Amino acid sequence: MLVQPSSQSLMSLACGAMLATVFGCGGTKAERESKPIVTLGSSSNASSPTPKPDGVIPQFRIVGREAGLDFERFDDISGRRRILEANGGGVALCDFDRDGLLDVVFTNGCQLPLSQNDRAHQGAFFRNLGEMRFQNSTAPAMWNQYGYAYGCAAGDFDADGFTDLYVTAFGRNSFWRNHGDGTWSDITDATGTGVPQWSSSAAFYDLNADGFLDLYVANYLDESDETPRLCPNSRSPDGYEGCSPAIFEGVDDVLFLSNGEGAFIDASERSGIAGFKGKGLGVVIGDLNADQRPEIYVANDGQANFLFVAAGEPSPGSAGGPPLVRWKEQALASNAAVNELGHAQASMGIAAGDIDRDGTTDLFLTHFFGDSNTLYENRGDLAFDDATRSSNLGVASRKTLGFGTVFVDADNDGWLDLFIANGHVDDRTWMADDEPYRMHPQMFRNETDGEFRDVSAWSGDYFASEWVGRGVAAGDLDRDGRIDLAVSHQLAPSVVLHNQTEPQGEAIVLRLVSSTANRDGFGARVEIVGAEPAIVREVFGGGSFQSASATELHCMLPLKKSAMVQIRWPSGKTERHDGFSAGNWILVEDCRPLRPFHVLQAKPADTNATEILNQ
Repeated sequence: MLVQPSSQSLMSLACGAMLATVFGCGGTKAERESKPIVTLGSSSNASSPTPKPDGVIPQFRIVGREAGLDFERFDDISGRRRILEANGGGVALCDFDRDGLLDVVFTNGCQLPLSQNDRAHQGAFFRNLGEMRFQNSTAPAMWNQYGYAYGCAAGDFDADGFTDLYVTAFGRNSFWRNHGDGTWSDITDATGTGVPQWSSSAAFYDLNADGFLDLYVANYLDESDETPRLCPNSRSPDGYEGCSPAIFEGVDDVLFLSNGEGAFIDASERSGIAGFKGKGLGVVIGDLNADQRPEIYVANDGQANFLFVAAGEPSPGSAGGPPLVRWKEQALASNAAVNELGHAQASMGIAAGDIDRDGTTDLFLTHFFGDSNTLYENRGDLAFDDATRSSNLGVASRKTLGFGTVFVDADNDGWLDLFIANGHVDDRTWMADDEPYRMHPQMFRNETDGEFRDVSAWSGDYFASEWVGRGVAAGDLDRDGRIDLAVSHQLAPSVVLHNQTEPQGEAIVLRLVSSTANRDGFGARVEIVGAEPAIVREVFGGGSFQSASATELHCMLPLKKSAMVQIRWPSGKTERHDGFSAGNWILVEDCRPLRPFHVLQAKPADTNATEILNQ
């Protein structure tokens, strides 16, 4: 039986685990001046279209095979252009072994049609050794992810202090329990979460406020691996073109509620989630209207997006089951279902964050080639405006096809910038010269006045090359106070992008541990008291595309200053703590004194993670 630990026992464990060395945020001089390595993608000699902008421009260096991060996804891409091949995989950043460093997980595909005996291609788990070095620990961890996997979600579902992993797939999703000793086991059957449909993105969140993490699974299309639908085209060099998702039926998403004993029940029908038959590719869960209750936003491919809003408080579950929340769909009423022209778009990835520092969460969605991406600015009370044109994010996206996307404060100035991974779903270069398969990724700098500027041409070698980009996750991998990125590719090695931007301010990186609600702090909201305009960060569930960013919150404070932080916990309790300086901090609900944590010295891969933590 998996029972939520008491507040007292959790506080004792978490407070005892706090370590007392502040970790700096500037990096060494050698790191700041190191040059990007040679790119692994398709290079482009295109010159910058405009003069280099003034001010600090985000800079990233490619980290890959030379640092031990050696992974290239297998999608069984064939000349038949099956739609199953197109979406690629996801990536998760999380401190799975609790040594203070974020580890990296990539999902993998397999040959089609599916075979239970296929063990040729496996997902990869890379342990972070520090200083941007990684070790492939897939085998000793026994993370035996096989099959045609797509996305992943990370969360400590059993509240034992070690983050678990849910993997979406075509055929059967899988649930992996982290034992805390460096190993994993497949508990899909025991948890009852093996969704048989084609699933894309997923998100953990405590949706009924009972203290246990629930799980939302976004499903995509109804398709067969044995008799896939093909679209012949005699003009194509191989006789086919990729089929449009419009000719496929959508499928219902799934909402799993935790029973608090290690298993989940499918509450899709009773909660009001079922019956919409969406074509979900992205999902994010957060408090979009500051009423201390979550909303669920789903990006649908070629049809209106969903916004599920709680229709009242949780009601007692039947026969002793978990509390139930009824959800109503109101994306259209909130002006977040379609763009300002009233058109449903091919929505894929979702970035969520307060880009204008007004205290509300804005949403950005990536879309298909020839269309624009869309920015929905939150005006409060679940009312959104399409600010795509006024933000300058529209025109720059019409010649791209976006997937994973994240808001990150790349330069530590307190304003969220924007990263997008681009790449076509099909090689259509035979159809038109201006519709590439591999594409440049994009970095947009927040200009602080409601506009973004495309600074990709000056952000490093990665942006000068072309890729088939898919999943993206964000987190501070080397603990220097600057947010790094991990990107999953098709037809090329996946990489980490090491942030080497000259910081405009110092960073506080906060890891929240709730003692009265879900341990990961999903739903917690942090505000830097006195910052003008407001600096607000929230722990979201899901986001990006088929990926899981670190749940740590990255905030800026002015150089050589300290800050007061206000935390609104998932339970609704609010705390204020003063004296935060730059560095990495663990905040435990009701736990004092607060102390910064440091990164534990790297140990061999087989070292027990609990022993490391308790040293």
